Amino acid sequence: MGEQFRRLSGEWMTPRRRFLSALYGGRVDKVPAMTLSSVMTLEAMDIADAEFPEAHLDAEKMARLAATAHENLDLDTIMPVFHSQLEADALDASTWWGTKDNWPATDDHVLTDPEDFKIPSDYLERRSFKAVLGAIRLLRKRYPDVGIVGKVYGPWSVGFHMVGIENFLMDTILDPDKIRRYLEVLLPASMMSAHAQLEAGADAIMWADHANRELVSPDMYRDFLLEMHQEVTEEIGGPSILHCCGETTDRIDYFAEAGWDCFHFESQVDPNVAKEIVGDRMSLMGNINNPTTLFSGTYEDTYEACMKVLEAGVNGVAPEGSVPLGTKMEVLQALADSARDYSNRHRPDGRLIVHDPPPAGSDG
Repeated sequence: MGEQFRRLSGEWMTPRRRFLSALYGGRVDKVPAMTLSSVMTLEAMDIADAEFPEAHLDAEKMARLAATAHENLDLDTIMPVFHSQLEADALDASTWWGTKDNWPATDDHVLTDPEDFKIPSDYLERRSFKAVLGAIRLLRKRYPDVGIVGKVYGPWSVGFHMVGIENFLMDTILDPDKIRRYLEVLLPASMMSAHAQLEAGADAIMWADHANRELVSPDMYRDFLLEMHQEVTEEIGGPSILHCCGETTDRIDYFAEAGWDCFHFESQVDPNVAKEIVGDRMSLMGNINNPTTLFSGTYEDTYEACMKVLEAGVNGVAPEGSVPLGTKMEVLQALADSARDYSNRHRPDGRLIVHDPPPAGSDG
């Protein structure tokens, strides 16, 4: 029967299957190029006829705009939660929804005591959730073979929105028990968000808790968040991706111990060092610099940066976070092009990707 069957070669996986396999550190026909945060730009808004701020609160416009990541940039995933206000807005934090060229933000902090906190009975019916859950349902129906990524802000980051960053971080020193209580009461709201997005059709959840070196020490992550994150990864009910901004090299080992399937990391972290730390305990995705490479650089700059990250053996290439709105679509196209070219060079049997080992004496 040797000549009677077709041998799989080239790109034979669907983007959805490829993304999920890479997320779990498995076999892929091509290293995925992705968005795990937002790749929405002013150009994309014009293409989709869906602009900020309306696209934050209208499911159809959100879905149409989010789909440009796959339709126009050929990325393997779509991520429709463009902003950071999903949970906080539904918890009654006052939100300024921004303008076409400006991101939403919390404009009034409403919580001063964890004992005053209560999840509204209609939490998942609030405007921010109606838009996001509706958009995920639309995208799941329209793109059954593309990876759909949801986004949740964890209780540490929701605490920033509800309490204020300065107040929250000050209490980590002055009243740590109060912070632990904030995390305890806010966690169910974040978990409800994750479960609702998975039920709506998301393939994975990117969980953002901003506990990077610029804000807290690695010991503080260990003492306040490690055990809670272990609980999250046990109970989230689907593939999990941690996002933490900034320089995080000194706490990546804790992230792996928390049980996350993947870490979406920033360009301040050397991908070779990160790979050495995590081994095969979790996947690594992201790392392409936003302000210098994507916003201010050229297609060639981005292509070269992607190749360096891919050569470090990351499981997927993506921007380090939400790209600046003025980023050019032409530059973002280097993400998919570089992943395809790298994969074509590293598919020795024509079927699966094999990463080159790091050269002797390298950091990786």
